[in-house]
Amino acid sequence: MINRTKMSITACCLALLIVLAGCGGGNSNTAGEEASPGAASSPGEKQVVLKQYIINNANMNLEEINRRFEEKYPNIKIEYEGAPIDQFETVIKTKLASGDAPDIFTIFAGTKKDPFVNAGYLLDLSDQPWVSRLTPGALRSATTDGKVYGLPRSQNVIGVIYNKKLFKDLGLELPTDWEAFLQTAQKLKDAGLIPIGMGLKDQFVTQMVPYAMAASAIYRDNIDFDQQMAEGKQTFAGSNWEQMMKDYVDLDKQGYINKGALGTSNDQILQLMSAGKIAMTVSLNALVPALKAANPDVDWGMFPLPYVKTGEPVWVSTGPALFAGGYSKTKYPDEVKKYLDFVASQESMKVILDTIQGFSAFTDVTPNLDPALMEIEPSLKTGTYSFLDQNWPAAVQPEMFVGIQGIFSGGSIPDMLDKMDKAYNASKKK
Repeated sequence: MINRTKMSITACCLALLIVLAGCGGGNSNTAGEEASPGAASSPGEKQVVLKQYIINNANMNLEEINRRFEEKYPNIKIEYEGAPIDQFETVIKTKLASGDAPDIFTIFAGTKKDPFVNAGYLLDLSDQPWVSRLTPGALRSATTDGKVYGLPRSQNVIGVIYNKKLFKDLGLELPTDWEAFLQTAQKLKDAGLIPIGMGLKDQFVTQMVPYAMAASAIYRDNIDFDQQMAEGKQTFAGSNWEQMMKDYVDLDKQGYINKGALGTSNDQILQLMSAGKIAMTVSLNALVPALKAANPDVDWGMFPLPYVKTGEPVWVSTGPALFAGGYSKTKYPDEVKKYLDFVASQESMKVILDTIQGFSAFTDVTPNLDPALMEIEPSLKTGTYSFLDQNWPAAVQPEMFVGIQGIFSGGSIPDMLDKMDKAYNASKKK
């Protein structure tokens, strides 16, 4: 059991990193219905080979999708290769700069794709039929300066993952506002449990709570906050960020977060959760399948972090998990668009989403999700906002990581937010 748990947790950490960077493709053999957009190839058409470059080990069933595409369009062959997530960006930039660019490649969400757009590497996909089917959040993340440059293949959500049995044993109902959430945490603590597990030694974990908070605390009532930041009309220091950070740190001061969180890794938190010692964590949906694999006897659920006053609607933090983009100078732009249109079909998307247990970036695709994930799905209809760094200059997120670790060790919240503002403004001047 211990070995299986550790293997599952290792796989989960990889999945979380892929989700946070945005995810590419992988190899699997799950079958499904035949995807059928476009017209089939005709005899005598020229033979075309499209080169594709992906992030390894994302397990999006790409092999099956490509097989179906080649079956429908026998004159087009897809040849793909990839790199580990920590090497991918360096390798793809080298390929693009050297003229050895693939026809199709994984690109990152939000502002992280903009350097590729500004360098002229990406094919404009704005006129493609699937664009009109994207959810508003996915469309925002795929767009730069009014043009669409990538096809999102899934969305991920941040929420509260919890042990259903522990809640049932203590007679706890799911909290729907912040005061009720704090009361729930206190009852779990009184029962001798760790209410909230956070492995803040791993920097990527530090962002989970503020991202989940901000969807309701900032963007629900001001969807244009990021645009106002870009225009110099808003700041981190002058917004609800200060109260969010106070409430975040207070979770630790009240003893609701595991002791020594700054010295605890995400891997350790997942082991404690699978052992039933931690009742809740705030994380991505990608964590749920890994937890179930680590300990099939535990029944997990997921609900939105209710950082609201009584009676207020709760918004959810969501984000497309990377995109597929086309090379602007490909010799085969029509074939690239045909491939992306095939991937965007309802049938192909269901194969991908059912495999990775991700939420749909399309309004007309409903995946077969685990019941634990289906629990939070209705909340997405209330309102969502994208992962915050997808709309920030690249320098801001690392400053936030360091700042959050700092305030958990007694640092100043105003200083943290001031440094985030300085990083944001310095990036705008470049």
